[in-house]
Amino acid sequence: MIDVPTTWDEETDIVVIGYGFAGATAAITACDAGAKVVLLEKAPEAHKGGNSRVSANIVFWPADVAQGVAYFRALAGPYLDNIADDMIAVWATEMHANKAWLEGLGMTPVEMPYVEFPQADGAACVRVLKNGDGPIGGERLWRVIEAAVACRPIAISYQTPAFALVKDGGDVVGVIAERDGKSISIRARRAVILTCGGFEANPTMLRTFVDGLPNLYPVGTPYNTGDGIRMASEIGAELWHMHNVSGPILAFKAPEIPVAQWLNLPHGRSYLFVAADGTRFTMEGEPCSVGDFHGKVERHGVWQQQTLPTPIHMIFDEAYRLSGHIGKATTDWDVVHGNHYDWSDDNLREIDKGWIKKADTVVELARLIGISPEALEHTVSRFNGAAGQGTDHDWGRTADSLAALVSPPFYALELTPALVNTQGGPRRDKEARVIGSDGAPIRRLYSAGELGSIYPFLYQGGGNIGECFAFGRIAGINASKEVSITPAATEGCMAVPA
Repeated sequence: MIDVPTTWDEETDIVVIGYGFAGATAAITACDAGAKVVLLEKAPEAHKGGNSRVSANIVFWPADVAQGVAYFRALAGPYLDNIADDMIAVWATEMHANKAWLEGLGMTPVEMPYVEFPQADGAACVRVLKNGDGPIGGERLWRVIEAAVACRPIAISYQTPAFALVKDGGDVVGVIAERDGKSISIRARRAVILTCGGFEANPTMLRTFVDGLPNLYPVGTPYNTGDGIRMASEIGAELWHMHNVSGPILAFKAPEIPVAQWLNLPHGRSYLFVAADGTRFTMEGEPCSVGDFHGKVERHGVWQQQTLPTPIHMIFDEAYRLSGHIGKATTDWDVVHGNHYDWSDDNLREIDKGWIKKADTVVELARLIGISPEALEHTVSRFNGAAGQGTDHDWGRTADSLAALVSPPFYALELTPALVNTQGGPRRDKEARVIGSDGAPIRRLYSAGELGSIYPFLYQGGGNIGECFAFGRIAGINASKEVSITPAATEGCMAVPA
């Protein structure tokens, strides 16, 4: 446990840790309530925004609160045991309130069709909103929130990672962070709000909490390394939903890029995915929306986490190569930050780099990638038969998505499991207070966003962003209502007037 500093380097009413949608919302709400807010961001200013900025920038909006509750329960399935009814009710109510709140900040909500689980109870309520007409992503909603922060007196400190919470008795009274290589202490007179995301860029934590996938990469920010989980755990927070992740999905990891890249698959049909034994293992298609739904798949009538039998290769023929680029994404961390590899439209540059293997026959290709030639030849032959019949009996691809692999040469691209984000972290209640291992709130500590998300199992696209706004507002308003701790009430603290 960190000792309470005898002298603080800085002080404010509320410290918000993490500048994405959740942190921005908490800071905006607390500032509008009259609190003095400091927003700490681990990344450099050029890379601010976390997963929020590089996401699809869409918001799940339940058009009806009661149906929203039903939909949440249906998606949570058997994982409802530690989520109170009033917590779900608040989630649905505040998610519904998001549309009006965002319109007030300048968003132009446009509905797009995107119901991931139409068969679930309450699915009729699902609306997914983007900001204005046009494509998803592209920071379209982020710019609205960023502008709302910029026009308020919110102090932002970039390249200032927090590494410890300061607790005095039962109260969280400040933060220890690092700036310019030096440790600094920041006193929070009212509260600290954790909004610093998950742990998808922390390989050790992934191996601890995500079974069966020793090598995973984020498609979002590389700065989400579980800092909030560690800090909250150190002062006794209870964790929940650590098992749940948005993923794994299949992506490509280029050596030059720190994060995985989305695949771009809709343009061709003569391709398939195979495991190490040369067999297919899923319905191939666009990540998160075909075959898997944010990493969840239905097997034998039961929804479960997708199993990815690595190493995995995408196998395709010359006709597919000519149909368009495979790896030029429209939204991920490197696309937004301008560091992304510019994938060639004909995929030839990637063949020359050795990322895509090439052979004149399927048998030769199998030997190049270390797969049984007999197994791969059998798989391709079976797939070609399904394409000819227009029926994929094995994995259910539709007739219009099938074409035989018959045009040599043949190609293989190794794919990697990737995560959109993790969902676990310190448990929160309906007031956005972080809960301790004793079941009681840790006083003056709040959270919002993907850090300790409410989602325990199935996930509707846009849900995390909606939750960022919903619980960001709750955290911001409740933190601002905390009575300011005077120096006399905090033993050993410097006497700095509020």
